[in-house]
Amino acid sequence: MKKSMAILVFLLFAATGAFARDFSVSIGIGGLFDWSFNNGAELKYDNDKYYSGFRNLSFGGFIFFDLTYVEVEAGFTYGLLASVEETPSDSKTTKAGSVMQVGASILGKYPFGFGKVTFFPLIGASYNAVLTAKDKDGSDYYDSLAESNKYLSQFGLLGGAGIDIDLTRSAFLRIEAMYHIRFANKETKNLADSNPDAYTTLGKGPRAKIGIGYRF
Repeated sequence: MKKSMAILVFLLFAATGAFARDFSVSIGIGGLFDWSFNNGAELKYDNDKYYSGFRNLSFGGFIFFDLTYVEVEAGFTYGLLASVEETPSDSKTTKAGSVMQVGASILGKYPFGFGKVTFFPLIGASYNAVLTAKDKDGSDYYDSLAESNKYLSQFGLLGGAGIDIDLTRSAFLRIEAMYHIRFANKETKNLADSNPDAYTTLGKGPRAKIGIGYRF
């Protein structure tokens, strides 16, 4: 019995050593794409549903710092806004303007090494801070950066997976695909608060990143 347990423990450690990447520190840069739907508020009246909100199609660049099991990212993105209005009989989507944003995220990850390729699941949190917001005619939605940040910025959750492909002994290509959930910002909370039968919705959509890293 003791011998069997010893063999089992040995195999467990051997398997862990085969899949887990040795601890390392890396940095890198890249580009990202984030498409957020369903940011708004819903109202149910006589079994009918009414929705008002926006979509945000964002793209830009990022830098990351990686400690094998933790990835910290900071980025700058440009977002195209679309206004969405839905009633039981109609649905309308129109251009609504643009936003300049900075964002940050912290992600937990666990790498599995397969030769020159490392696969890792990801889960973590994000924050998207809006610097400026303009309507479709180029006019500011708010009078100051402080107001744009106060009313449109959002916290979020991220989950997904990524791969690192070794290019050299130190350099690697990183690709990540995640699902992004964003909590309601103050603008949509105010919209929902204006009617006791309304409630905010969660923003949701895909997030993709590709970058080049350097491992020390």
